[in-house]
Amino acid sequence: MLLRANTQLELYRFANKVAAFVLIVFAYSCLTASVGLAEETSLPQERQIITSEWSYHWGDLPKDNLNNQWDYNNVQWKQTSTPGNIPGRTDEKIVWLKVDLPQKGWRDPYLFITSADLTIQAFQNDQKIYQFGNIDDQGNSKFEGWPWHIIRLPDNYQNHSLYLRIYSDYPYIGLSGEISIGDRFDLLNEVYHRGIAGLSFTLIVLLAGVISAIMGVIKKDRGAAICTGLLSFNLALMMFAENELSQVVWFEPLFWRYVAAFCYFLVPGFLAGIVLAWCKDKTPKVAFGVLITTALFFITVATLSTFTDFNFINAYPYFDLLFIILVLALVLGCLKQFKELGLPGILMSFGIMTLFISLLLDMLSAHDLIDWIGHAGQWGLVSFTLTSLAIYLVQDWKQQIALTKLTEHLEAEVEVRTRELQSNKKQLEQLAREDFLTSLLNRRAFSESALIEVSNAIRFNHPLSLLLFDIDHFKEINDQYGHSVGDKVLKAIATTSKESCREGELVCRFGGEEFVILLHATDSDYAPILAERLREKINKIAIQVDETTVSITASFGLICMNTPHQFEGSAEQLLEKLLAAADKVMYEVKVSGRDAVKVCDLSPDIELHARVS
Repeated sequence: MLLRANTQLELYRFANKVAAFVLIVFAYSCLTASVGLAEETSLPQERQIITSEWSYHWGDLPKDNLNNQWDYNNVQWKQTSTPGNIPGRTDEKIVWLKVDLPQKGWRDPYLFITSADLTIQAFQNDQKIYQFGNIDDQGNSKFEGWPWHIIRLPDNYQNHSLYLRIYSDYPYIGLSGEISIGDRFDLLNEVYHRGIAGLSFTLIVLLAGVISAIMGVIKKDRGAAICTGLLSFNLALMMFAENELSQVVWFEPLFWRYVAAFCYFLVPGFLAGIVLAWCKDKTPKVAFGVLITTALFFITVATLSTFTDFNFINAYPYFDLLFIILVLALVLGCLKQFKELGLPGILMSFGIMTLFISLLLDMLSAHDLIDWIGHAGQWGLVSFTLTSLAIYLVQDWKQQIALTKLTEHLEAEVEVRTRELQSNKKQLEQLAREDFLTSLLNRRAFSESALIEVSNAIRFNHPLSLLLFDIDHFKEINDQYGHSVGDKVLKAIATTSKESCREGELVCRFGGEEFVILLHATDSDYAPILAERLREKINKIAIQVDETTVSITASFGLICMNTPHQFEGSAEQLLEKLLAAADKVMYEVKVSGRDAVKVCDLSPDIELHARVS
């Protein structure tokens, strides 16, 4: 489990680093795009955009079957300002275009056409110089894709008009996009320049999608992560299929058009999947509707294209309208859910609308309703993908804030708990060392502390005295007045003992009604005075029981040792001798009548010498 958590953390850190890299690449792309635009407007171009007047003729030209030559002269040509969106079409599937090309002394002249709807043949000086697709003798053809075309021109091209024969059963017929003339190298260089710029957008979309998916999986938002990753991959694949370099990688225009078309048809479904994954607590029905409608359209077009003569490109106009309806319905139908999600919901709706607007601009451009917009559509796709990434970054930011607050809260709780534990530990240590009734040292604590004092006395030759005393007739007090009175007696004696001793002297309830006091640095002159003072104070203790006053006396045994450094044994042995001697002396007091202090000196040879009684 720990290894898995560490792995996820490393993946998450890696995803954050790559996200930063993607943002840097995006900023660099913005900079290079602006620089490239400035160069295009400021530097002279070797290629030239064709702005000549175009002429057109609906239907096939007359043909001399004997010579297999088209008759360009005995027909009526009409003028048009553009080779696309040619006026006057009824049900014609073929149009002829005529143009006179400029001459600027190019060494290797070629004509570049961005796109043609759909099949195209080029003629000059009664010779076919280019063909994409086949047009049969009946004037029929089939869709082969939408590649860009680069047509080599004869050396004397400027002396003859260029004729283009175009077939289309699509709603649109003619040429679209840029049409330019120049040296082959310059034209291809421009193609590669645009293609590489487009690939940078594609790479950003793909990387941002992968990072979003990784971050989502790490955060256990697998549904949203998978949908986001699939949509980003779908958009990147669509962008690459429509990129001019795709046919350089593999010249199969029809395949790339299939890829671009069906990726486009899937976009609303993926958007609905993302919304469903994010709004799983309150699933919007409109998202289900968008998802199902997209799937049905996709399956229907794929089936018709496979098993009938239906051409999938004819589904474009219908899907364009359907796309507008589905995305607007998705956004408007899920506004409430977006608001409830907060900032991620706002970013999501913004990203969807950005994607919608970019594809709408591409759509309008494809229908010749607006001028060709270049990379504007790709900017929208990149913005959507980066917005999807921003959703996870915002989530991470909010989680980091929440985690920081939680950490601070936990640290505060831990600090409080630590103080409580330390306090409890002190209390437990105190309870382990103190007698619970009198709060004096217990026997174990006294032994530990007394050994230290005895060791110091031996080491530094400090005088040492030990006082052991026992309450007289304590059993009779308990029997006559009860244990509660006995407890009061013990507490009173404990209080009196502590008050009578100096700070640092060890006072202990040694057991039952026995008490012991170790008097450090106290010689045989001062110790008896302290013992006698304590005896007198104990005699003054009076415990009131109802109308009876209980008086207390005690028997004391005091052992003094003025030169402990002469003792040859250990500190533990000396302490045992002191206790044993004090007990013996105290017993003698008990036998001789109680309520007295008997003092003995303990010589280094462990002999007792009675002095005072």
